[in-house]
Amino acid sequence: MLTKTIPSTTRVRRRSRANVTTPRSATKPSDLVDVERDAANGGAASLRVSRAFSVAVPKSPKPAKDYVALPAKEYNLLDAENVQRTEGDGDDGFVVSAGRQKLLFLDVEPRGVVKVCVTEGGCVQSLVAAEIINLKPEDARSVNVTNAINLSLKDLKLRNEVTATEESDGSERIRCQIDVAGDFREGVFARAGGRLNTILGWSLGAVMPWFLTQLAADYERWARDERRVQENASLTSVAAKIIAGSRGNLPEGVRESEVVPVDVV
Repeated sequence: MLTKTIPSTTRVRRRSRANVTTPRSATKPSDLVDVERDAANGGAASLRVSRAFSVAVPKSPKPAKDYVALPAKEYNLLDAENVQRTEGDGDDGFVVSAGRQKLLFLDVEPRGVVKVCVTEGGCVQSLVAAEIINLKPEDARSVNVTNAINLSLKDLKLRNEVTATEESDGSERIRCQIDVAGDFREGVFARAGGRLNTILGWSLGAVMPWFLTQLAADYERWARDERRVQENASLTSVAAKIIAGSRGNLPEGVRESEVVPVDVV
């Protein structure tokens, strides 16, 4: 369950800062609490989160604006074996796999269909579809969890815009803005209610600065005409590095940017 409550056994005599009441779960089964909470928000969770960050990159004869347009042609941060063009969509559609991932009791392969459009200053990557492939179909618990996740993923919309900007002193920065939206009435996201925006906002704030440091390092290799080879990374090990560095201090050269309002479709 997403809600964990502890029955209150202490009588409150004074309420100096806020009213304190006995949690409903002290008198009602947790399943009933979940049902009542979902009914209160119409059985849905509305997600609208946008974050933007940029990272400084060194001066180079090969401008950053040329680099950020590369994802329309190649994906330099991913194992090439995990990226395939979609059939019938020309050159702007890709099926991207995160490879086999083992998380707790799950053995899964996250997979998404991404459409890439080149813009004047970079590119826009839009998530067309996403799903979690369960690699343990004989395990009933894994089936239930992946099915619940996929029920929500079908309503997920994500837009990632990567651009290059030039500062007044002539220096360059690579900027990334991620916009996520969705109205979820099924699956795990619907259960999260309004907390989903808080959770995702924090997650983007932790992941995006780390991602930009990787992008800046890859740009430097590209500018030196070095061939980039990226082995399939474990989400668990990557997450550990992100959490370790998400104490409120941004990596060197990274700063948060003002979000430009866009429609996520």
